[in-house]
Amino acid sequence: MPTQSQKNSQDIIKLQGELKLVHQKIDTIKNNHLVHMDDKINNIYKILWFVAALSISSLVNLVLSLIK
Repeated sequence: MPTQSQKNSQDIIKLQGELKLVHQKIDTIKNNHLVHMDDKINNIYKILWFVAALSISSLVNLVLSLIK
């Protein structure tokens, strides 16, 4: 029958393994998923700026044509 010290050592080893797994998952999220999300958000901003510029230029064109 294992002593309390041996049980504690086994539990510590188990917790260390779980901690390494959690660290690996956090690292994957930080370095992989966040990069992809950042790329998608940047693409959305580019499209938004394009639509805004197109809208403003159309509005300016409309105002100029109404003035003439």
